[in-house]
Amino acid sequence: MRDPERIDEILDLIGRIWKKYPDLRFQQLIYICQSEYSEMHKGLGKVESEEKDGFKRVGFDLFNLEDDQFLKYLKFSLKHGTWSKDA
Repeated sequence: MRDPERIDEILDLIGRIWKKYPDLRFQQLIYICQSEYSEMHKGLGKVESEEKDGFKRVGFDLFNLEDDQFLKYLKFSLKHGTWSKDA
């Protein structure tokens, strides 16, 4: 069984980030986190498709990402990444 304590730790870090940027909607915040995580890991989970009108859609599939890896990313990003600005 996974450690239930990870839940509070992840939510606390996401809450700290969100409070620094309260104008972001929740889904925007999650999208940015997924995008940065993917970029830091050679495009892991990045999904791209081109629409008929030529518009490119980009999304992220991190379904299989373990929480401990995402937790490491959140901690790193708060200190050195996207979310470290205006700390």
